[in-house]
Amino acid sequence: MSTASTATSTTTPTSTSTARTLRFAAFDLRRLTSDWAMLFFSMVLPVVFYLVFGAAMGYGDEPAGHGNVRAYVMMGMALYAGITGAVAAAGNVVVESDTGWGRQLALTPLTSGQLLFSNIVAITVRATLPVLAVYAVGVLTGAQMPATAWVAGIVLSAVCAVPFGFYGMIWSLLSPTQTSVSIAGTSVVVLSFLGNMFMPMPELMLAIGRFTPLYGAGALARWPLTEGEQQVSYGEGTTVDPMWWAVLNVVVWALIFVAVVLALRRREKGRR
Repeated sequence: MSTASTATSTTTPTSTSTARTLRFAAFDLRRLTSDWAMLFFSMVLPVVFYLVFGAAMGYGDEPAGHGNVRAYVMMGMALYAGITGAVAAAGNVVVESDTGWGRQLALTPLTSGQLLFSNIVAITVRATLPVLAVYAVGVLTGAQMPATAWVAGIVLSAVCAVPFGFYGMIWSLLSPTQTSVSIAGTSVVVLSFLGNMFMPMPELMLAIGRFTPLYGAGALARWPLTEGEQQVSYGEGTTVDPMWWAVLNVVVWALIFVAVVLALRRREKGRR
């Protein structure tokens, strides 16, 4: 009897904590639906870009890697969509924390770990939904590639997009306003061009772009289709990069983003 009572008493707090965490995460996700501007720019806009520059183009049926050009454009736009969602979600987390929502949450039983879990869930969902939206439109508009590439492409796009949540946090920690979130999202467009995601660049520009944050993410997101083949606008037309270049780029930039976020948070605490 005493053993059973002890087991019950030790498991109940854990179960309660888990239930509280999941309830708050679900509540946080429901709040995301009110941010229609973010949903538009992270889901609808990339779909429009894909339709204009991929599905509507006469060369969309031409071969590209293990599929066609529509699939190639779709994968780049899906990654851009996921990154835009992650950046906006992370930026809003910081803005809300610094404008009163964080103080409200401090009055609840939620721990910092539970809040962090909820933030990660929100960022992951905001990164994944736009990716799925672009891929769904790709299915309906003639994007072609092997079934394994469809699955792997979705997973890689979502995984590569999530670290850019820290990139969004950097902008919002520098200036906790909605404007900074918008600027962060706009800067992703520039980084996407440098990362060879939107249109083929000259080989010289690609050599520079390989050191920018979105090169590795773009290469990995398209790897199931292209296996490292990069489109260039002059010369041979394509060049093949090894996978470790892309992996190293993603890891290094993720670590840089995390380090900058930690440094900025320490700075903010020091001011207070």
